[in-house]
Amino acid sequence: MKNQVSLNTQMSLSEEDTAGGKPFDLIVVGAGAAGMSAALSAAETARDMHLDSFMILVLERSGEQDWGGNSRWTTSNFRMIDEEHLYPTFEEDIIRDSKGRANKDYVHRLAIEAEDTVRWIRSKGVVLEARPGNWSVSGFKMGPVGGGLEIITRLRAAAEKLGVFLMFETTAFKLLSDEEGNIRGLLARGRNGKTIKLQSKAVILAGGGFEGNYEMLTRYLGRDAIALRMDVPVAKYHMGECISMAFEVGAAPSGEFGNYHGDLVDLRSTGYRASVRAYVYGILVNVNGERFIDEGMDEISGSFEYMSRATFRQPEHKAFVIFDRRAISIPTMAKDIKTSIPPYEAQSVKALAELIGVDPERLGRTVSTFNAAIQPGEFDPSKLDGKHTRGIDPPKSNWAVEINTPPFYSFPVQGTVQFTWGGVASDPKARVCAPNGVVIPGLYVAGEMVGMYYHHFTPGTAVLSALTYGRIAGYESVAWIVGD
Repeated sequence: MKNQVSLNTQMSLSEEDTAGGKPFDLIVVGAGAAGMSAALSAAETARDMHLDSFMILVLERSGEQDWGGNSRWTTSNFRMIDEEHLYPTFEEDIIRDSKGRANKDYVHRLAIEAEDTVRWIRSKGVVLEARPGNWSVSGFKMGPVGGGLEIITRLRAAAEKLGVFLMFETTAFKLLSDEEGNIRGLLARGRNGKTIKLQSKAVILAGGGFEGNYEMLTRYLGRDAIALRMDVPVAKYHMGECISMAFEVGAAPSGEFGNYHGDLVDLRSTGYRASVRAYVYGILVNVNGERFIDEGMDEISGSFEYMSRATFRQPEHKAFVIFDRRAISIPTMAKDIKTSIPPYEAQSVKALAELIGVDPERLGRTVSTFNAAIQPGEFDPSKLDGKHTRGIDPPKSNWAVEINTPPFYSFPVQGTVQFTWGGVASDPKARVCAPNGVVIPGLYVAGEMVGMYYHHFTPGTAVLSALTYGRIAGYESVAWIVGD
């Protein structure tokens, strides 16, 4: 067998290499943050236990040019106040945002282990930077220079040095078990369409959610799910097979299947991540020219998912961000607009309405009503400033300033799906659990396909969770294999 030797080569373990070969000790499905963390953790554990012939295989559905799933695209914010410390209420925030539905034991171990996980990835060469935000007392959050791609690239390089194999364009679709119910490998479909039987002593599932599967999206989100736009090109690989195959062997569901994390993007753009988060500096209206959500409910990182989902529920599944010249002069405005297409521009609100196809009288009335409801206070875009409206529904809780200085601007926007929340139940050792809480032997899970989120996504926790529980799954699975 040929090991993957460089990130710059197209070499990978082939179907021919695996046919009739020696069973692997461990198979990891998915090469994102969770999968690469699991593979490297397992390899380091095996090395430290002097298991010289321990064989680990990572399966990746995509080709090498797209490997890494959503982790490849994420900026990867960490809910931390500095390189060493989580935000003090990290654990409480997740439980609060889930309205008490999240697995408290699972979240507790995440909070305990996350800081050490960050030190671990830093030891692999990942460099963290402070990023402006309102999550922490210091006003900053942390994140890796180079985003999620830097993390998975560093982890992959370290894993390959320890002999971990990668196999691309290979889709796992069925788990295999012995007569006692222990997971003993899986079936996968290779690039030639043929089924490959891969034997192992344990399997770690880290294959992401089902945001690329419109059948599953429709099943859980409703008939209009087809109107949701995929946030990144690799979403097409996230078909939910890992969730389905776990259910086939008795795994319990967890997480909110009818909800997801999404963004607000320019609907005219054909690119990915053409986000428009400038709603905080103006208002958001639907095709009827009516406001439908509190645009100042939270800082942008804590509100854009609400804007995305609320926009998806509007007529025609679209909306318009409306603001004026005063807003466009705000220094922070530019960083919140990622689309390369300029906004619509007009010298009056009514003329702008005609440009975007909204009834001019209605939009004019909406803007006038909003302006009249604004209360005195100091506008400060760097924080939740409390400058609000009164007497209108919905209100605007922060950054409420009059829209009255021409020219007037608008971006047409639609919602995207970044990742889904419904997934597989897991315990604090990253083991997959059946509905009665019994552990399925030899089956582990990490990353987006773990059902941790309900009601509201807690910013800065997804990649941390993937890395932390990937690492836990790696060393826990090796310990189980050795003791099995």
